[in-house]
Order: sequence, then structure tokens, then C-alpha cells
Amino acid sequence: MTCEIVFRDVTEIYSRLFNHRAALQGLTNSFVKEFEEKRGDREIISLSRVLELVTDSRDRALPTTIDSLECNVDNFKDSVNKTLKLCQEIIKDSEDKKSEWLESQRRSREQQWNEFMAAQVTRSARVDSDFKNKVDALANHYADLEEKLKESTSKVL
Repeated sequence: MTCEIVFRDVTEIYSRLFNHRAALQGLTNSFVKEFEEKRGDREIISLSRVLELVTDSRDRALPTTIDSLECNVDNFKDSVNKTLKLCQEIIKDSEDKKSEWLESQRRSREQQWNEFMAAQVTRSARVDSDFKNKVDALANHYADLEEKLKESTSKVL
């Protein structure tokens, strides 16, 4: 008898600790009930509004939109073509101006280069003539010194 009581107590403790099915089912049922009570008919009203909007759009707005598109697509296409032509002209004009500008810049740089080279030639000629004058002056100076040296050595001998 005592084994039965112990066994019964152990199974009761086990079911309380590890069997949560009843508690979960009760919580789930209360959540669903509360959700349904709070929401009520709002979803039905919301769905009916959406249905009205969709049918109104399908029956009234869509045909009106299609008609206005058919009327205005040709005008829009013409406008786009005109705009495209204007854009192409602007691009061509800018390329022409760019090539003209590049050509003028090239001429300007070429002229500056020629002026620079002419200045370098002039400076080089001036340096060469200064160098030649210095060499000649030094040659004359050493020639005079050598002559004086020969005169002074001939007097001594």
C-alpha cells in the first residue's frame, strides 16, 4: 500500500513538473478568445473598404487613366524626341567648343615653348660669348705672365 501511495505521489509530482499541455492549451484558448473579442468586426469592415476601393479603381479610375494616356502618349513622345535632339545639339556644340578650346590652348603652349626656346638660345649664346671672353682674357693674362717670366729669367741669366 505504501508503494502505491509513493508511486501516486511521484507520478503527480512528475505530471506537475513536466506536463504543461493543459496550461499551454488554456493560455492558447484565452489568447485566441481575447484576440477575437478585441478585433471584432474591424477586419470585415477593413476588407469591405478595400474591396470598394479596388472595384472603384477597376471600374472608374483605370479606364479614365488609360484614355488620358492614349491621348497624351503621342505628345509626350514628341516632347521626348525634341528634348533628345536638343540634348544632342548641346553635346555636339560643347564638343566643338571643347575642340576649339583645346586647339587654342595647344597653339598657346606651342607659342610659349617657342618663346622659351628662343630665350634659351639667347642665354646660351650669351653664356658662350662670356665664356669665350673669359678664356681669351685668361689666355692673354697667362701669355703676359709667361712673357714677363721669360724677360725676368733672361735678365737673371
